[in-house]
Amino acid sequence: MSQSATKMLKPHIPPAPKPKKRHSLWFYLGLLVLLGLLIAGGVAFKVYRDLQSIDTFVVPAQSEPYELKEGATLSSVVRDLTGGAYLQRVLSLWVKLHHLEYPVIQKGPYLIDGTKTVPQILADMREGNILKVKLPTLALIEGMTVTMVERRLLAREDLVQDEALAAVFAQPRDFMQAVLTKESGDDSLLRALGGPHDSFEGLLMPATYEYEPGKTKASWMLAQALTKMAYFMREQYLERDQRIDGVISTPYQVLIMASLVERESSLESERALIAGVFLNRLRKGIKLQTDPAVMYGVSPDFRGPLRRSQLNRDTPYNTYTRAGLPPTPIAMPSEEAILAVLHPADTKALYFVAKGPDPDEGHVFSETLAQHNKAVREYRRAVRAYKQSVAAEH
Repeated sequence: MSQSATKMLKPHIPPAPKPKKRHSLWFYLGLLVLLGLLIAGGVAFKVYRDLQSIDTFVVPAQSEPYELKEGATLSSVVRDLTGGAYLQRVLSLWVKLHHLEYPVIQKGPYLIDGTKTVPQILADMREGNILKVKLPTLALIEGMTVTMVERRLLAREDLVQDEALAAVFAQPRDFMQAVLTKESGDDSLLRALGGPHDSFEGLLMPATYEYEPGKTKASWMLAQALTKMAYFMREQYLERDQRIDGVISTPYQVLIMASLVERESSLESERALIAGVFLNRLRKGIKLQTDPAVMYGVSPDFRGPLRRSQLNRDTPYNTYTRAGLPPTPIAMPSEEAILAVLHPADTKALYFVAKGPDPDEGHVFSETLAQHNKAVREYRRAVRAYKQSVAAEH
């Protein structure tokens, strides 16, 4: 057999397989590190997105105000506002990042109306922009008497009625002393009203006062009106026109005259003129002859018309029979009436009379009695014409 044939008959033996390459421990550790980095990166990205979304998270509307109570923290409030939408650790991280922006959050009720984000609501809490609850009000109107004020306070069933309120109105001196001298050693508010008096007449500031139903005492409302007047007088009396001092020597006399001005005209434009007329008459020793004072002498709530017998009957308030100012104010003067007395018009007028039956028409001011008598005739003519027109309509 030839050599070539022998080669052809030799069996084919496949090569042995190469041994598989084995990875080292470092390879697997590298994989684990890479996997950890990928997971951490994903978690970090998720946390980052959550932190961003809290900044724009609009808190759902709530039917009731959110009540931020004493002891609440920034963390607890953020948790409440987001309502479980985020993990606690995400919220804690957000608070740590933003706590310097909200160093203080103020207690109170806050409106959650579905339009504000978490940061916007927290800004409201930082600024104390609490929900303003609309409270009922009690209006004390200029020109009212103290008896009207007392009836108005007693008529409010949702005010806490003090058992001693009637006694306070009957003997107000101690009440004035207590309310207006709360600060130890400071009686400036009391002096601003000329000291304590036997009546609140003219000492209560006309205004609209809020109160909490079932909680606010009627005496507190009274104290508020008294204090408001005292603060106003303490400030404004110092700025008075010094020329009035020769005629009006005390803050209380200012309030007396202001109450007369208040009742004589509702037109702010002529109140300083009326004050000027009263001052001119007092300087010359002429009786004031103001009907509202006479009415008060008949009865504090009397509104007329006055009869001749009432004009002739002497009372401490009858400015036709007695010279000078009445002994007390006759009503609550407004700020405008008080300012008119403190800064009266520079006028020579000694008289004034209404132009007609409509109070909005104002008054005619005269320097002489002849001019005044003419104005009185014009007034009576206007009143007759008005009565005739009303009779014709009926």
